[in-house]
Amino acid sequence: MFRRLKLSLLLSLALSLGLIGTINAINEDAGTAGFAPLKVSISARAAAMGQAMMGLEKNPDGMQFNPASIIRLDQSEISSTYVNYYVDTNGGAVQFVRSKDPFTAYGFQLKYMNFGTMERTEISQQGDLIETGETFGAQNIIAGFSLAKFVSPMIDLGGSIKVVYDQIDDSSAMAVVLDGGLFHHPVNDRIKVGLGFRNLGLQLTHYSDSEYKETLPFIAAAGVSYRFGERVISSLDISKATGENIVAGLGLEYNLNDAFILRGGFSSDAGDGNIGGNWGWTSGLALGAAWNWRNYQISYGLSSGGDLGLLNQLSLNYKF
Repeated sequence: MFRRLKLSLLLSLALSLGLIGTINAINEDAGTAGFAPLKVSISARAAAMGQAMMGLEKNPDGMQFNPASIIRLDQSEISSTYVNYYVDTNGGAVQFVRSKDPFTAYGFQLKYMNFGTMERTEISQQGDLIETGETFGAQNIIAGFSLAKFVSPMIDLGGSIKVVYDQIDDSSAMAVVLDGGLFHHPVNDRIKVGLGFRNLGLQLTHYSDSEYKETLPFIAAAGVSYRFGERVISSLDISKATGENIVAGLGLEYNLNDAFILRGGFSSDAGDGNIGGNWGWTSGLALGAAWNWRNYQISYGLSSGGDLGLLNQLSLNYKF
């Protein structure tokens, strides 16, 4: 039994990495969509599992991926996460999920990112950059509400509404977006399937008086998870965002015992980090762990951006 489990895990990993490796090229339109923080998740578990969250059931982090997956929780949960991002960027998130009954769940989330201080430059008539000696900052705030409903023993549906506020220097823009998700429970209870979209919406205010519209990063995604016995679960996500290539994510989670959890993953959206340096080969790899104590869980996720650096996320969850 154990040997078959090991073989299945190795085959899943090999096939998934092979798929991911074929779609790791950078899209020529990358970076053309605005409100980029809408594509960033703040969750230590998600970071450690390659962002492969769409097909994971009873998942409070589903508010950031598939809102239909927040239902059927045994308990309500509140959590807080701190993220240390690239180039002096820091952020955090607070989220609350209420399991009202077996048929309804809802939640609130608040995410914040501060992009640090940047030097202001100007362009000369010759096209050269000129240092002004001044600096400016940028920040982003996202607030959202999610609702999930039981439809049948095999289907759950969910949706989220989010308001996003971006500020760069003394200019700002605001948008309202919708997420939608479906969660399928097949006859084989080891398998779970998630489908959904994110960031379908409308820009409300603009950075400039000319009201230039930034393209919202609409994302279509699908995911599947498979549980190997009681201790191991694997997940695979495929997603496509506006102006980006198809992205694949792979995650594995192993419960050593009731107290300790190990996690690992890979995400193909870190191709920018493989730019020929010493650590470029690690781009997209992720690791993490969690410790359970009573109703608390402390999670840590580490994901590599290759030559760009490391992403650290730390979450504290409380169930009640």
